[in-house]
Amino acid sequence: MKWNILLNPFERYSEKSLLVFGITFTLFGSAVAYLMKARFDGVFDMHLVENISFIDPFLDNILNIFTLVLLFVLFGKSINHKTRWIDILSVAIVARIPFYLLPLLNIGGVLEKSLEGLLNRMDFQDLNNPPAIEPSDLLIILLFSGVSILCLGWFIVLFWNGFKTATNAKGIKNVIFFIILLILAEVISKILISIFNS
Repeated sequence: MKWNILLNPFERYSEKSLLVFGITFTLFGSAVAYLMKARFDGVFDMHLVENISFIDPFLDNILNIFTLVLLFVLFGKSINHKTRWIDILSVAIVARIPFYLLPLLNIGGVLEKSLEGLLNRMDFQDLNNPPAIEPSDLLIILLFSGVSILCLGWFIVLFWNGFKTATNAKGIKNVIFFIILLILAEVISKILISIFNS
């Protein structure tokens, strides 16, 4: 039962409760990202950066959520004309919560140092010669990669379950369109974030 709440809270809680919960975590996740020097520069991206302003992660999240809501309200309306934008908004905000865990892996700059260590050892003139990687750096990078994959999977499951609840979407055709729109959302969000960064 507890696992079901983590994977599909949309059947149990109202959109207003989910909205408050999601907004709270979005603000918290954005603040943590600023402290850990992380950008959410795509619907399912998180990268560490050298320079960051306080507003950057907040703007990233607003643009990511806006992109998801715009595309999936239109898709939802094509499935069920009674689809409400508030339901899709609560789904988008809650589904992105797993990504807010990722910046925590850079507490004390640990992930940043490991990535720098790897890049400094790479010889880009001779890519056939693999770099000597410190075991601790490799462990941290592998941990981050594994957690990132889990968070991406969690996001997709949450988003699909919420979208399905909001629209009554069924069938393989809707699943395929859902996946295509997620990829499109990633592309559009990256473009929007790059425009607002310039």
